[in-house]
Amino acid sequence: MTSTPPQQRDEVAAALRAGRELGPEYDDAVAASLVERIDDTIAERVRHHMAAQAKAAPARTGTPSNTVRFVLSLVCLGVSIPISGITAALGDPAALPLVWLGLVAFYVVSVVGLRR
Repeated sequence: MTSTPPQQRDEVAAALRAGRELGPEYDDAVAASLVERIDDTIAERVRHHMAAQAKAAPARTGTPSNTVRFVLSLVCLGVSIPISGITAALGDPAALPLVWLGLVAFYVVSVVGLRR
């Protein structure tokens, strides 16, 4: 936690002294003034913190990373070999391009889904 700057401590002390001098009928006004100053200080600190976070955090572009796409392509390739073998051995070899088209469509849909 950061320490309170001397200027802010002096302002609070002055407000408390003014409240004692003015009497209890001004307590609400002094309290409202202190709350307003505290709110302004908190808002300034939050703005400063958010600006620092925005500078530190890399901007998200909405595109999947190369690692995710690379792993997805390896999975598609790993699945395509046995599926191609099964299709060629058990099914009609003319269906092989259809199987590969389905695998390519799966990859494209997956990469497009990662962008969201």
